[in-house]
Amino acid sequence: MKRFIDLIVSAVAAVCLMPAAGASQTKSIVIGEGVRGAMYMPAYIAEEKGYFKKRDLDSKIVTFSRSNDINALVSGDIQFDQTSPDKVIHSALGGFPVKMVMATTRGLNLALVVHPSIKSSADLKGKSVAITSFSGLPYTGLLLCLKELGLTREQVVPLNIGGKAARFEALVNNKVPAAILDPPYTTMAAKEGFKLIVDLTPLDVPYLCNIVAVSEKSLREEPRMISKFVEALSEGILFYRNNANKEENIRILAKYLRVPLDKNRAMVEEGYETYRDMLLKKPYADPSAMKILLDVIAESNPKAKNVNLASLIDSSFVERLDREGLFGK
Repeated sequence: MKRFIDLIVSAVAAVCLMPAAGASQTKSIVIGEGVRGAMYMPAYIAEEKGYFKKRDLDSKIVTFSRSNDINALVSGDIQFDQTSPDKVIHSALGGFPVKMVMATTRGLNLALVVHPSIKSSADLKGKSVAITSFSGLPYTGLLLCLKELGLTREQVVPLNIGGKAARFEALVNNKVPAAILDPPYTTMAAKEGFKLIVDLTPLDVPYLCNIVAVSEKSLREEPRMISKFVEALSEGILFYRNNANKEENIRILAKYLRVPLDKNRAMVEEGYETYRDMLLKKPYADPSAMKILLDVIAESNPKAKNVNLASLIDSSFVERLDREGLFGK
């Protein structure tokens, strides 16, 4: 009899310790980014304000260099990649199964900054220009700036210098006579006497800057996780867009940039203002805003001309939020 009672007690205890039906479980996610900067503010806000956490997502944001992020995405080391759409296009050409599920910023805030001795486009011919690589945002910006000047790529000497800080240093230390820069480096260079011979910011270039990519495996196996992420990041976009949150946004940005706000207020505020103006009201990854990229990529890989951009996008998660009226708030 005692053995029977013990069995009943054990069974009841086991049932009590089981998670309740439908109880949520926290999912750990790693979010990749190409650089630590204001362009990824919605993610910083979503993490800082607890938008991921309230959707049972335990987030960690990791900064990658060069192409390691796509490899990490496909292998499952990260679940989300905040990157530029050209990486997804290159991945598709290379057979990597990734897709864009949303976008955050549109436009180009790049400028071609030159030494004061360069007065015109003619003075730029044969000169070296600091970029990051022969693909991606700075290179695309260079081609568009040259087009505005009536020049071609062959009339200058693009140099792979590195990231934006390295390009700025190379310019101000007279190692190169020209560089492709964005804020706050454009402002810093202007204060040093350098000239923005072409500024793409006011030209409203139809260019999708930043997107979120996921692996096709995640799309098949974990759509609920992706849906939660897109919703949390969209909430971060709404918070960023609201000017009433300016001071809190600047504080968050300074924290994630790891700079003391009292000493870097101007730089942080410029980054905040610049990318706030570029934020999409509705975070759709628009194929028409990636046409420029295809033209650039096709220079080195003619197969890019045949890429169907729509096939690299899954807008269903943003569409659901749009139907629910989230972006009208």
